[in-house]
Amino acid sequence: MKLPSVALRCADVETILRVIGNSPIMARRTVLDALLADWENTRRSSNIDEVILAWIAREAAERKRVRLS
Repeated sequence: MKLPSVALRCADVETILRVIGNSPIMARRTVLDALLADWENTRRSSNIDEVILAWIAREAAERKRVRLS
């Protein structure tokens, strides 16, 4: 497979966390906590991408709060 000639850009982790943290990805804390607690089943579910993105968004928001404190 040949990659397109478009220049690929790399983003650092902090940039990715900031973008996800500012995105509208939302999950109720209790729902997300329950899904993460049942990781064995959650990791095989069809909505795993949404769970992981919601977790990253929550972590980014918590980092932002800690920095502001």
